[in-house]
Parts: sequence; C-alpha cells; structure tokens
Amino acid sequence: MGQLPFAEEDSPNERSAESRPRAVSDIPVSPVSGNSSRRFGRRPLITLALLGGVLMLAALGCDADAHQSILSSTPWTLDGVGGPVAREQLLLFNVLLWTMVVVFVLVEGALLYAAIRFRRRPGDPLPPQTHGHTPLEIAWTIVPTILILGLGVWSVIVLFKLEPGEAIALARAEGKEPIRVEAVGHQWWWEFRYEDPLPGDEATKLVTTANEMRVPVNTPIIMELKSDDVIHSFWIPKLAGKQDVVPTKTNSMWFLAEETGMYYGQCAEFCGTAHAQMKFRVHVMEDAEYKAWVASFAEPVQLSAEAARGQLVFLGDGQCVTCHTVGASDVVDPETGEGVQHARMQTYIEYTQWLAKRADERLQDVRTGNEPPTAFAAPNLTDLSCRVTLGAGLVDRNRETLRQWVRDPDSIKPGNRMSELAAIYQTRLDHRADLTEAQLGDLVEYLTAQGPAVCLQ
Repeated sequence: MGQLPFAEEDSPNERSAESRPRAVSDIPVSPVSGNSSRRFGRRPLITLALLGGVLMLAALGCDADAHQSILSSTPWTLDGVGGPVAREQLLLFNVLLWTMVVVFVLVEGALLYAAIRFRRRPGDPLPPQTHGHTPLEIAWTIVPTILILGLGVWSVIVLFKLEPGEAIALARAEGKEPIRVEAVGHQWWWEFRYEDPLPGDEATKLVTTANEMRVPVNTPIIMELKSDDVIHSFWIPKLAGKQDVVPTKTNSMWFLAEETGMYYGQCAEFCGTAHAQMKFRVHVMEDAEYKAWVASFAEPVQLSAEAARGQLVFLGDGQCVTCHTVGASDVVDPETGEGVQHARMQTYIEYTQWLAKRADERLQDVRTGNEPPTAFAAPNLTDLSCRVTLGAGLVDRNRETLRQWVRDPDSIKPGNRMSELAAIYQTRLDHRADLTEAQLGDLVEYLTAQGPAVCLQ
C-alpha cells in the first residue's frame, strides 16, 4: 500500500512528539482576577443563606396545635395527640424525619466542606488521581443498609399495630368490646352508621348520623370504610392516620381517644369539586353522655305549631323526605342487609350511569317514562340539633345559617349535590329553593326540633 506524503516540517515523529502530554505546569491557565475569585467564593454562601431562609419560613408555617396537625405540641413527650394510634404513628414519623435530617446534614455537610475547602484555585495543579477507598466504601454501604433494615422492621411492626385486631385485644383486656362504626364517603359528606352502638346491651338500636361522629372516651373504635361513588380518604390527624375509602371495597382502621373534646377530620383524597369542603368532626364524650345520646336517638319529639307546619313542608312541597330521613335510623332489613340509605345509594349510582348516556337517549327515556327515580343518599337529620355545623363542617349551625343553607346551598358550599339534584332547586333560574319565606321559617323550626333529648336540653 502507498503512504501519504508528509511535509518535511510535519513528519510522523514530530507529530507524535507534539501529541505527548505536557507537564501540568505547562498547561496554560486562564487569568482570573482576584475580584472574580472572591465573587465566586461568595456565591455558595449566598445560596445557602437563601435556602436557609426558605426552610425557616416553611418551619414557621408548622403549628403543632392546629386542628388538623399531626405534630405534637411537645415533640419529645408526644403530648397533644389523642390516642395510641396517633402516638405510634407520630413516634415513627419523628424518628424517620430526624434520622433523615441527620443523614442529610452529614452527607451535604461533607459535600459542601469538600467543595469549598478543596476547590481548585487559579494556578493549582491537577490533584492526584485515585481509584477509591475500600474501607470507606464498605462502611457507607453497610451502615445505611443496617439503618434502613432497622427502620423497615419497625415500620412493619407499627403497621401490624394498626390492624383492627389490636383494638379488639385492647378492648377485651379492659373487659369490654370495641365499637364498630361504618363510615361511608359521599360527594361531599360523611355518613356514620352504628349497627351496635352499645356492645353487650340488649336494648341497643341502629344509629345513623352524618358529618359529626360521637364516640365514648377510652374505648377502641373500629372504622369500616366504604364509598358509594369515588375514592375518598378518611383522616383524623390527632387520632389516626389516613386510610383510603374505595368503592366496592371495605377498608378498616381503628383509633382510641384518651381525652374528651372535639377532633377534626378531613377527606384527604381529591374526590371532586367540593373535596376541600368535605370535613367532619369527632365528638369524644364521657361514657354516660354517650349512652344517653344513643338511648334517646330517634325518640319522638314534641313539635310546636310552627314545627308541625314545617313537617308538612318537609313531607310535601319541600320534597325533603325523598332523600333525607328524620326521626328514624335508616333501618336495614336483616335478611337482605339493605335499607333506606342503601336503596338511595343504588338509585344514585343508577342515576349517574343514566346521566352518562347520550342526550337523545335520555330524552327518549323521559318520553317513555324509563328514567331512573331521583332519590339520593343524603344526611340523616334525626340528630340535627346535636350537630354544631352545617355543610360538612363549613358553617356553625343556627337558625340563620340553616335557613340560608335550605334557601341557597351554593352560597355556602359551591358544588354541593343538593342544589344540583333536589327538585325544588330546579324550577328557578337562580337555583334557589322554590319555597316561600314562611315555608322556610316553618321548615327551619321543624329541623331544629330534631334530636335526642340530651341535645335539646
């Protein structure tokens, strides 16, 4: 084969010599002024200061005494949480959090120290090249592995403690049975149903209420969580962590409140327009007070003349009875397991499926009388006088707010299903109740009169 000719001044030997690496001292270094170097050194400090300021502002936003904070007002003693479930979860959270903080500080501190202390300055030679440090690499592999395994095993132990079986064992150790409460998530309110509110009491009764759950102090409560529409999430931060509420599936959790008082809950899963307004409360009562509430639930009440007229509005022009129950407990047929609320939920599901049909198909169903009935699951109002809020915890309950809620629910809770589905809101362009002021007043008196005797006193 032929060879390419080289110029005399560009021979292969000369090219080889030129390609050999030069000494580090021979590598030109771009000139950098002293001022530029100082500015470069200040940048990491400015960045760190800004990051620290942001973290401090974020920390100031954490209030351990807030209604829905999972934190304790005294972190090291875990005071401020309401029971053993919240305490176990908070302890695990604190250990995980501070372990991660320590690891972050050590790793990032070493990184920043090395980046600043050993940064290359103008005129510095290249550092010696190494291939690692075997003992150090073994250490930073083994130590995190042991740490993660330890925290993982502890997390699994805590998960087992959150199973309902722990509540049963805890209750029986005290010589009693836990109370089981069925919580059903609706768009956008909570239904609470007690099939056996006084375990072991032969004279017990079914209790159905909404948005405000009542439980006795120092008694394990097992929650059976269901949904009739979309995925919700049941969360009482001061008593227990979040648990998903999934259609067609029943999930369980438990809690125990060690002090009487009010505990605040929230749906923690985006579930539609009014998701952020799907709140609820847990009233923790003394045992005697709780038993009195159960005993007088759905007992007949004496109605004034104005309230009696309001009952006629409830049953007639207002058509409230189509979806709401008053003076009863939504009794369930023991053979079929179905009752008033179950039938309403099934109707709601069928109606939403019908709304998904094409407009011409729905029109044809209306003409032929095949449209589904318009009865929907709505809060049981039997113990309305016991509740302190309306609209799933949005406003205080009093005659004025109740009147406003019935007249124009959208003014209190935009996106609510009552004004969207109830017939009396469909005949006016402004979607207000098609009732006179006198009818509204009578209806408010009737609803205000509803409740166990313990609440009406």
